[in-house]
Amino acid sequence: MKNTYTYPTEYFLREGRENLESCLNAALESAAAHSAEKVVIFTSAGLGVRKALEAIDSNERYANLKIIAVTFPSNTTLPAGSPQDHLISPETAASLTNRGIPIVRAHLPFAPVKAHHEGHGLLGQDFSLLGNALNMFCGSMSLCVQAVLLACDAGHIELGEHVVAMTSDTAILARAAGTSRLLTDLIIREIICKPVLLTISKSEKLEDETATESAQPEEVSIPILDLEASSD
Repeated sequence: MKNTYTYPTEYFLREGRENLESCLNAALESAAAHSAEKVVIFTSAGLGVRKALEAIDSNERYANLKIIAVTFPSNTTLPAGSPQDHLISPETAASLTNRGIPIVRAHLPFAPVKAHHEGHGLLGQDFSLLGNALNMFCGSMSLCVQAVLLACDAGHIELGEHVVAMTSDTAILARAAGTSRLLTDLIIREIICKPVLLTISKSEKLEDETATESAQPEEVSIPILDLEASSD
């Protein structure tokens, strides 16, 4: 048996929803290539799930894939903007249910539990540090991992089952585990796609946006900055 194999990782220049279709295509192709039967999609308003169903309906290669939607818990404090951008509407929920798509809503495993009185500490703070560590890869990596944990907790995927998990700009192939067995059993096998610049989570910027917009993909390079260590 060979000790190596090659599978591509796709990189996006920026974080964000603009990468959704490319991320979805990469995720579905990976699921089909690796014979993963389920794709777990972390979604705020259901757009990624709807697009996944459209892709499955139009491509026989994906016909046997099962989609699981994971979203924020009810009563989540939303960012500024239209609620339709951040919530699965009752109409969308009904449509997904009719297609047999489970929607998992639960407290995110890496989100701390606030104390009743300010200054009394945060429960689960150690897990929130795990989320911060995963975000060194990109802002959505922790959401991919939490989507797998919650889908496994809810019984929609089995312990040890290999699944693809994705957001709008990040996708991974993972061996699933529930939250209580996160550190002992969950494995990220592959990073299928991710942003290379963390333009949202860490406010990185391209040095020359105009030049990058007109360049062909093979012409774009990401400079590694030569930063001198501070002696302060």
